[in-house]
Amino acid sequence: MVATPERAHFKNFGQRYVKVDGLEKVLGVSQFGADFTAQGTLYGKIVRSPHAHARIVNIDTSAAEKLPGVMSVVTAADFPPAVSGDLDTGEVEIGIQYLANLVMARRKVLFQGHPLAAIAATDPHIAEEAARLIRVEYEVLPPVTDPIEAMSPSAPLLHEGLVARSLSGAGKTPSNISTHLEAQRGDVEKGFSESDIIVERTFKTSIVHQGYIEPEAETVSWGGDGRITVWGNTQGSFALRGNMAPLLGIDAGRITVIPLEVGGAFGGKLVPRVAPIAALLSKKAGRPVKIVLNRTEVLQATGPGAAAVITLKVGATNDGKLKAGQARIVFAAGAFPGAPVIRGLQTVFACYQPETMRVDAYDVVTNTPRVAAYRAPGATVTSFCTESVMDEIARKIGMDPLDFRIRNATRTGDKSVDEQTYTRLGIVEMLEAAKVHPAYTTPVAKSPRGWPTGRGVGIGWWPCGVEVSACRMMVNIDGSVELVSGNVDLSGTRTGYAQIAAETLGITPDEVHVTVGNTDQIPYTGSSAGSRVTRAQSDAIFKAGNDVLRQMREKVAQKWTVPADHVEYHDGVFTARDNPDKKLSFKQAGKLVTQHGSNVVATASNNTAMRAANGYALNIADVEVDPDTGKVQLLKFTAFQDVGRCVNPTQVEGQMQGGASQGIGWAMNEEYVYDDKGVMRNASLLDYRMPTALDLPMIDTVILETPADDGPFGIRGVGEPPIIPPAGAIANAVHDATGARVTSLPISPERVFWAMKAKREGGR
Repeated sequence: MVATPERAHFKNFGQRYVKVDGLEKVLGVSQFGADFTAQGTLYGKIVRSPHAHARIVNIDTSAAEKLPGVMSVVTAADFPPAVSGDLDTGEVEIGIQYLANLVMARRKVLFQGHPLAAIAATDPHIAEEAARLIRVEYEVLPPVTDPIEAMSPSAPLLHEGLVARSLSGAGKTPSNISTHLEAQRGDVEKGFSESDIIVERTFKTSIVHQGYIEPEAETVSWGGDGRITVWGNTQGSFALRGNMAPLLGIDAGRITVIPLEVGGAFGGKLVPRVAPIAALLSKKAGRPVKIVLNRTEVLQATGPGAAAVITLKVGATNDGKLKAGQARIVFAAGAFPGAPVIRGLQTVFACYQPETMRVDAYDVVTNTPRVAAYRAPGATVTSFCTESVMDEIARKIGMDPLDFRIRNATRTGDKSVDEQTYTRLGIVEMLEAAKVHPAYTTPVAKSPRGWPTGRGVGIGWWPCGVEVSACRMMVNIDGSVELVSGNVDLSGTRTGYAQIAAETLGITPDEVHVTVGNTDQIPYTGSSAGSRVTRAQSDAIFKAGNDVLRQMREKVAQKWTVPADHVEYHDGVFTARDNPDKKLSFKQAGKLVTQHGSNVVATASNNTAMRAANGYALNIADVEVDPDTGKVQLLKFTAFQDVGRCVNPTQVEGQMQGGASQGIGWAMNEEYVYDDKGVMRNASLLDYRMPTALDLPMIDTVILETPADDGPFGIRGVGEPPIIPPAGAIANAVHDATGARVTSLPISPERVFWAMKAKREGGR
């Protein structure tokens, strides 16, 4: 019998299997980017601009080249002068010309930390010394770091040829606005005229970093045969290969990317920044080159999450019906266009169904690092704004915040503001589960210090992507199974793959060995991003597994000399119809049919027509607030999430808690601080304040399962939804405690202090 996902009981799903890569990481034998050193490796160092905005007048590398131990030096002049081609950069796209300029500055530097040159030397200390010998002459220009200021006609222009694009066409005057997106449903002004209450507020959020533990670290060897090997610290081996090819003017088939372990990424390691530079240094030196960034470089010059300024206007009736929603979203893309404006447009009203909606979203360049994806890019900031306004409306009309959300929640078959139909959803069920949960029904605990306490809720939605994932499954001569995945493992996904393969094959996960293949070993596979990997790979594993079972039935039939359709397979055992004496376990059959060099191998990719499986999450936050300083302390935090089908509860809980922790940091602590010259003033983990264990309560998790209506097992993406609701939930809890509405992130003590002061003084 062909394995089918419709079985009433899953033997391997919902089980807390230990991470298959856990022991190696605990023992310290896993190989990360900085751990790998090829024979003859040189050490690279990148020279970066101290200015946020300046013309490059001259670069003198002569002194550095004469330093003993320096083997090669490169600048933009060593890259192909013209580049073209398609890129695969995930949810935060960038054009090829802009990417080339991001990797190495050409005519201007556009942010502090913009690369200008690079050195490869026999020792990292020599490379550091040589970097200091490179002399750069600048014509310093005025910077602009605020996106609203950047939109002004009088603002300094970053790109003289950039004109705004919109539905009405391209603009005629150069500006810092790259794109204006518009979407509308119904007559918004009519909706507001029919509203009994209207709330309009402007919110501002800051640049934040993904905060991955491991800095970018990659080694590249450009061989004498013209082939390039990259030992990659990347979220996508094939994307890195495909993006490097046009930058270096080489065919993608001449590049092999070998993925190493990745110590965190969260969207920040999708765009190549280090590998193209190391490749050219290697080509000139004739030896492999390794570049490892330090933490200051990571913060100043890699891709953080985008800042935004959002004005939200929402109207409702006194009985709690949403009539109109209007949003103006301005994202700061950093030095080159490509902020998450599309996702911002899609997510701002995704959880709700106002009768009429309009969204305008702007992509604006600023003299700050070019942004990258950060775990649901665009959605955390829009949820913060929307959830704050929804909570305010519910309170003004005297309606329970969850009841108000339930009444207006998006349901299966509803449409988004850009006319996309939502596939199977369980948002209402999630809200109803939260309403009866003790985290919501139990009164907020009183502060032992007598401080005001409060509770807030927030929800968020994410589309959860699809793209292609491929795997190869092989039965070994001992009857075990080898599974090779094309997806880079960022979060222990290999464990889930083993469980999915075991579920498909009717065996146990410890009989499956999972590895990640390089770009020469496996068909094209998309990046590990977009909350898509386990879902997409489950389809590929299911197909490969069923092909393996088909082959084994045919081979067992030959051994038993019976027709293939007389061999059946149930619960891990092959049997011959009408002959109970013929019986083999999967392992026994595997040993039998692979004798004498007979192979059982299947390669498969997921169905590229799979629909996105909506991901959504809800948080309940309890806080206390110091009335004298405005400091907010989280007392209790509960995360709800619908995962479709839970493969491994421990890993799902880890994703929920990790995403919530990052969302809490975004909400309460983290921000880039720039001076008037565009220089980052907190480029260290001492000053860029990420939350620690001392800042967080135990994050309780509630896993819900409404299977997605596509894919073999109904799995939804898990990684991105949990970062979306924390900011809104915490802002609402602070308002519940103090009566003060904070409209900027992070919700720092000083912002809470001034908001409370304004509340006491009647809103002044």
